[in-house]
Amino acid sequence: MDLLHRVLFTAFGTLTLFYVVVKISLGYWKRRGILHEKPKFLWGNIKGVVGGKRHVLDALQTIYDTHKGQAPFVGCYALLKPFVMVLDLELVHNILVSDEGYFTSRGLYNNVSNEPLSGNLLQLDGHKWRSLHAKSVTVFTSSNLHKLMPRLLQVSNIFGSRIGEQKLQQLNVSQLVDSYNIEVIGLLGFGLTGDQVEFRKMSRSYWNNFSLWRAYLALELPLLARLVQYTSYDELATNYFYNLVHAQLYQQRLRDRQPLQNFLQLFSAVDDALSDAQIAAQAFGFILAGLEPLNATLSFCLYELALQPDLQDRVRSEIQQLLHQHDGQLTADSLKQLKYTKQVLNETLRLHTPYPFLLRRATKEFELAKSVFVIARGNNLIIPVAAIHRDPSIYPDPLRFDPDRFEAAAVKARPAMSFLPFGQGLRGCIAMQLAEQQLLIGLVALLQHHKYAPCAETQIPLQYDNRKLLLMPKTDIQLSVEYVDT
Repeated sequence: MDLLHRVLFTAFGTLTLFYVVVKISLGYWKRRGILHEKPKFLWGNIKGVVGGKRHVLDALQTIYDTHKGQAPFVGCYALLKPFVMVLDLELVHNILVSDEGYFTSRGLYNNVSNEPLSGNLLQLDGHKWRSLHAKSVTVFTSSNLHKLMPRLLQVSNIFGSRIGEQKLQQLNVSQLVDSYNIEVIGLLGFGLTGDQVEFRKMSRSYWNNFSLWRAYLALELPLLARLVQYTSYDELATNYFYNLVHAQLYQQRLRDRQPLQNFLQLFSAVDDALSDAQIAAQAFGFILAGLEPLNATLSFCLYELALQPDLQDRVRSEIQQLLHQHDGQLTADSLKQLKYTKQVLNETLRLHTPYPFLLRRATKEFELAKSVFVIARGNNLIIPVAAIHRDPSIYPDPLRFDPDRFEAAAVKARPAMSFLPFGQGLRGCIAMQLAEQQLLIGLVALLQHHKYAPCAETQIPLQYDNRKLLLMPKTDIQLSVEYVDT
């Protein structure tokens, strides 16, 4: 009987302690007197997100729509973790640009000693990130991208011919664009030529062991996560990428004074040289930060153009006219002439923003100008990019796909920070110019000789995959593809 009493007493005490911890955690914004979205017990403001019943975009959109205009920011919770959700575009500009020195941290988990590939620009913070970023800026210059463009065109030409000349066929567009982007990353990011079967396999499997719960606990308790040697990615995949880069660097060093062919050469040549492990982490960053967003953007773009054939014809006409003027050749300068194609791409990034939010962490206390509001040191911030992109006061009828929103006059009329697919400032996407180049060249290859239309397997309306934090289609996008003889 005494044993039963002790068990019951221990259980009661544990539950009471758990309840108190939850209530204290979810009372953070109330204690600070900050306007906040009322949290649900344990779930905070993301109930349904963890279980995949709704997308994180929907949760953030609800909070944004409810509180926009009431304050520069509002408090919210991801489970028990308090976040500052930024609502005011002027404050967004402060955080990302004018006062970015207060917000250089993202607060993501990394464990370089146990998982070397987590030492990439996306995951690192503090002095390690500052040092690596300063070196990496010299890698992603316009001059270097210009030199690497022939290699990118080499992939796109082969890719375009591979689509085929069948009069009419049904294709899995998601798989189609995935093959293009993996080949580009394999060639430019890892120096791979020829057969990429194993590379493709590993590029699709590195998230195999991902658990949202474990990732959340690693964010909340990083010291404990490092103590128990928690890893974010599949060990087989990360070992493959790590060993691949080491092998490629070894072969590269045997060949003296070779022409520029990939980013491994550029990272190897920076001042105050990077270690091979650091270079491997940056190569992995191309996959981690780029592959799925690039795939989603091209897939969504073709989907929208398939639904509006008049827009698609206009893009194809612009592409064919440009190629005719330049004897079928693309250059960095000629890409700038694809103005309407760029508008279509930007509208895709607005409506189907791959990264629906940006994360920052305050590294020191920040007082908002002309107000009583203070963002405390250590506060985690979330900028709801997709919600801003769907704000009807900025983009009327926001769910309509309309490339004219990105005509020069329309862009000029909108406030700063109203279009953030790549972020802004020091912690914005360092490879933005490369990503835009890769997307535009991909669209040229896809649309030059092929017309896309919905088929019986096309999901209309489109649905997002609630299990992903990024905006990804719930099922692969299937379209009818017709060869166009020019």
